Amino acid sequence: MGESGRGMKCFTLIFAAIFFSTLRVQAELISVDAITVVDGDTIEVGGHRYRLVGYDTPEIKTRRRKVTPDERALAIVAKKRFTELLHNGPLDLAEVVCSCPTKTIGTKKCNYGRKCGRLTLNGKNIGEMLIAEELAEPFVCGETSCPEMPDWPKIIERQFSAQRPQ
Repeated sequence: MGESGRGMKCFTLIFAAIFFSTLRVQAELISVDAITVVDGDTIEVGGHRYRLVGYDTPEIKTRRRKVTPDERALAIVAKKRFTELLHNGPLDLAEVVCSCPTKTIGTKKCNYGRKCGRLTLNGKNIGEMLIAEELAEPFVCGETSCPEMPDWPKIIERQFSAQRPQ
């Protein structure tokens, strides 16, 4: 790599370090007893409901659409596994800025009024564990909006068809 290539790489690394350090949110150690599990990606802590970021789990129920029996069954498994994981080490909860237009943060128009958070277990995002176990899908939002929600019926069909003997 030439001198200018190394310089650009160094500049990029420094810029990234500064940028991400400004986004850093202080995580707080939290007791498992302080957490009420709503589903695989939503918890209640201290009277506040948090939508955990970086992943999505199937819905147990929702007003937005009809939930299939297969999706509900997988959602219950994901919630149960999430609850089990909470008992496997130290937990940190960091509130993060929700991916909504600034004027809507904290209102029903932003994430149904929930706060956004990142929950780590032994320093690792708990969502990554659920993704690895095929109980969740990556779900990464932009600065002020999120992509379309995962199509859980299609995901479940794909998982089951991949597991069927040919």
